[in-house]
Amino acid sequence: MLPRSAWRDFTAVIFSVALLGLGLGSTMPLTALTLTARGFSPEVIGWTVAASAVGGVLATVAAPALALRLGRRNVMLGCLLLATLSVMPLQYLDSIAGWLLARFLFGAAMAPLFVLGESWINTLAADHTRGRIVAIYATCFTACQVLGPLLTDLLARWPQQAFLWCGALFLLGVPGIMLARPEQRTDMHADHPQSARADKASSSGWLEIVRRAPAILLGTAFFASFDTVMLSFLPLVAMEGGMSQSRALASASILLAGDATLQFGIGWLADHLGRRRVHLLCGVLVCLLLPLLPWMMQLPLLWEAYLFVLGGCAGAIYTLSMAASGELFSGAALLRISGLISLCWNASSSLGPAATGLLMQHAGSAWMVAVLWAIALLFVVSGWRQAAATIASARH
Repeated sequence: MLPRSAWRDFTAVIFSVALLGLGLGSTMPLTALTLTARGFSPEVIGWTVAASAVGGVLATVAAPALALRLGRRNVMLGCLLLATLSVMPLQYLDSIAGWLLARFLFGAAMAPLFVLGESWINTLAADHTRGRIVAIYATCFTACQVLGPLLTDLLARWPQQAFLWCGALFLLGVPGIMLARPEQRTDMHADHPQSARADKASSSGWLEIVRRAPAILLGTAFFASFDTVMLSFLPLVAMEGGMSQSRALASASILLAGDATLQFGIGWLADHLGRRRVHLLCGVLVCLLLPLLPWMMQLPLLWEAYLFVLGGCAGAIYTLSMAASGELFSGAALLRISGLISLCWNASSSLGPAATGLLMQHAGSAWMVAVLWAIALLFVVSGWRQAAATIASARH
């Protein structure tokens, strides 16, 4: 799937994203548990989440320029060091201002790792293998993010050292990223030779990218909302429908398992049948499956299979959005679209659950499905219009 010369870089980026998923999946719940144990209110916890998001947004905007100036590998190594330095002090901080500053810096450290990791994996993949390569990347991140809460449970047994161990975890990424080949000055401005294509935009500005690739951003918006809304509200909706607590919580895990397991197979289909076709098919399937959720809860033999497939199709919308960014853009433009994907993720993962919770509180649990279905439909319509415009321009 990759030329021999690219495997060192592939190992480095996979190692970094696996560590990113594990670190995020463990640090976020550990923060909430620690603040609660120290007597802080849920409002303070919410402010720390917001501080992290603000740091992430600012760093996302800065990441492309920093990578072009300093080199992708140097920026990622710096982010790992900043993550360590922002997490370890949490073991000793008691002031709200200190926590907010530390979480701001943590968000600023995490965001460039997303942006640069996604653009890096796209530069390594040739167009005919992009779906599978990006799927491996997405699967590693999801699987390690799922393991994060298990690590939190383990670290909670040593409350006097929990954040010290959690911060040190990020340093394990240094050897992995150091595996990557030294970058040439032109590497950040041009695509990998295996994936170079004349019609890829390499210098498009931020607004031009938004105009050219709305389906990529809407696909990201959908899955960011789907991921956070389902993990937050699916167990509640399931228990409201009569499920036991243990089975309702297991439902969220099955959804994630489908996401992690089916990505490579869907990526293979995209490589062989066409990325755009499979991308739209996944969107249509999600639009068909989501309205069935209330009825599927009453069918024990089908509920788990339904969630597994739904999670895989929803996850593929995001995976193939990442693949589409590498298919359409290269060089500096690829860094910018990766930054926009990260911004879109942060915004949607915050606004999606907020809107869903507000609607559910005033109008009932059916609105959980309605919000997600509306975003998925926007993605399908945008993707269909973009495909029709491409076909029309090709004919002329």
